Amino acid sequence: MAPKKVSGAPLAAGEEPLTAVLLADSFTQRFRPMSLEKPKVLLPLVGVPMINYTLEWLASNKMVKVYVFCCAHAEQVKQHLESTGWTHDGASMDVQVIVSTACKTAGEALREVDIKDVIKSDFVLVSGDVVSNMDLGAALEAHKMRRDKNKNALMTMVMKAGITASQRRRRGDIGLTLAMDPKTRRLLRYEEVEPARAMPKQAVIDAHFWGEADEVEVRADLADTHIYICAPEVLMLFSDNFDYQNVQRDFVLGVLSEEELGQQIHIHELFREYATCVQSLRAYDAVSRDILQRWTFPFVPDTNLLPLSGSQGVSKYTMSLSQLELTYREDNIVLGRTAVVGHDTALGQGTVIGDGAQVEASVIGRDCHIGRGAHITGCHLLDNVRVGDQAQISHSLLCDNVHVGAEAMIFPGSVLSFRVRIGEGHQVERNTNISMCQQLQQSASLSDDELEYAREGATSPPSEAAAPGVSANGTSSGQMDAFSADGHGFDQQLVGPKGQGYRWHSHGADVDVMRFSIAPPPPLRPVAADDLSDEESQAATNDEAPDVQPMDPDAAFRREVSETFLRCVAMGYDQDLAVIELNGLKIAEARDFADNASYIVTTILSLCLPAAPRVREEYRKLFPATTPDSRTPAGRSELITRLKAQLRTWAPLLQKFLRSADDQVNMMLTIEEFCGEEGIFENTGEQGRLFEPVFAQLLAALYEQDVLEEDAVLQWAQEKEHADEEDKVFLRKAEEFIQWLQEAEEESDEDEDDE
Repeated sequence: MAPKKVSGAPLAAGEEPLTAVLLADSFTQRFRPMSLEKPKVLLPLVGVPMINYTLEWLASNKMVKVYVFCCAHAEQVKQHLESTGWTHDGASMDVQVIVSTACKTAGEALREVDIKDVIKSDFVLVSGDVVSNMDLGAALEAHKMRRDKNKNALMTMVMKAGITASQRRRRGDIGLTLAMDPKTRRLLRYEEVEPARAMPKQAVIDAHFWGEADEVEVRADLADTHIYICAPEVLMLFSDNFDYQNVQRDFVLGVLSEEELGQQIHIHELFREYATCVQSLRAYDAVSRDILQRWTFPFVPDTNLLPLSGSQGVSKYTMSLSQLELTYREDNIVLGRTAVVGHDTALGQGTVIGDGAQVEASVIGRDCHIGRGAHITGCHLLDNVRVGDQAQISHSLLCDNVHVGAEAMIFPGSVLSFRVRIGEGHQVERNTNISMCQQLQQSASLSDDELEYAREGATSPPSEAAAPGVSANGTSSGQMDAFSADGHGFDQQLVGPKGQGYRWHSHGADVDVMRFSIAPPPPLRPVAADDLSDEESQAATNDEAPDVQPMDPDAAFRREVSETFLRCVAMGYDQDLAVIELNGLKIAEARDFADNASYIVTTILSLCLPAAPRVREEYRKLFPATTPDSRTPAGRSELITRLKAQLRTWAPLLQKFLRSADDQVNMMLTIEEFCGEEGIFENTGEQGRLFEPVFAQLLAALYEQDVLEEDAVLQWAQEKEHADEEDKVFLRKAEEFIQWLQEAEEESDEDEDDE
């Protein structure tokens, strides 16, 4: 089946045909061990191979010819382009493949393109992991006008504007500080900042810039989209300068450092449209969520515009929006009667989800089977994945044909590559990579940002015939890793009983592993002054933003209260001793009694549900194993029964930290956030949203145990009456309980009057 195409209008008379060079190799190792077996550009992004987003976007911009440059796994890429119709006669673009498995960097690839002598005019340079919906028209026109006036205007870099430090961190991006001429948009300075941080208070600009421009604009809110409009001379410069290996760090900086040659680079800013590059697993997760939340329209699941792989044709997603929960589903989905599918989730064709299973904020591929009572949060499951009953998986990526045994737990940041098996009841630690390709030797000289290493067109993992110390393409182990897939000697401590797979170590430092992890970025604690370098200390003195962002103080205090309370429960502390422990936290952090009460009660609520992934191992026994389905009467009853049992024990403790009606109102506001999974309770895996349908019964239970007083509930309701409509969700849920309190108050007043 031929893929649908979002094609632009036909070329106008005299208009030059547009040409693009697409690099189908990342020239890094950030997607290992997955990219050992499948090229990064063919990994599915919300069910669609990554390269198809790039090709379809090029087609929508009236691109006439595209040269796809392949290095590693070239045969797989060629087969994909053939099977999806991109290289067929009559396609919307003329797609031609250039293969050179000897290229190890982007610079070498562009030199090879120059040798082929296929580029005769200006062209678009893009990598095969770019996702965009931008209209190239304005950028192309501006580039053409500059070229007509000045042939030294070699490149236009497309930059996304308005990017904050938190957005960079969400995608694992580097920070950029740029200087440019605000009138001509000529780039004057390009500096990468590690790690990403907020706009600096000071920037050093060379004095000679002022001789060329009346004004210099310094920006730190721009992100490189990896979309470049280039003159043919760009390829010539790569051929003339063999030390140019990277577009940004070599070519751009090289041109800027040789201003005496008159060559220029310009910036095109992108505002409302979407464009980004999937450079790491962190970016893979972030871009997937952007697609699910429709920032990339029309390239979203339910438009079904993008071809899949092989003979699969196009996707068949339909969108569902219920109570602000956005989900996408293909055909032949089988859901158990009590299965729960939460917000921002896509389910692929043929997927089966068992009774009591919960799936939220996840992309589930085709023909996956998720067992009864399993819990999957923030994950990416590719095709034909099997998850056993009661298994728990959080913020991880599982490739094709992975099997996870019953009651196993996969902790955040884990990557299970193709055909890996995890034994029943086994736990996979955070940020663990497991592959069927054995990493025999790790070279300390490499980093994950270095070359991916083409393997002579290999289309499968290296065979067991690889000699010790020699890789599948014959390179010695002193130059790169050696691999094996002999199927023997699996580490049972790593994969569990009857499991299969080998540990895969990343080359990067621990900070890079965390930065590029598939899991969301963790909150960062403030840096002690002793840990700062002289420059960082000086920056802090000058009120500049430090490189390390502080953790949200509320989130940090909430974590301390929660863990202290759980320790008191686990150790069987007398409540008076627990009060001393918790009060010590309040004093140390200069907090209010209400803060303690708020985070104690949310911990009590979490104790009514299975343990969240972040809960420490020694406290997991305190949590129940099953999750009530709060959409059903029986599930709601079970949830409230559990809550009442907890309150019978801990209500006296809560009462000691609630000194006034205002304290109780503040606690109710925190409970709202917990039940709505908002603020510091977002993406914690605690499933607070399950309490949303029983919010009124929750308040009634607190009222019955004298944790909440009538005046406090009515005060909360009165304050909520003045809120925006979207902030009245829980007020509406509690209407009957509030009405009952008001009627009871009126009857009490009447009785007092009669007396």
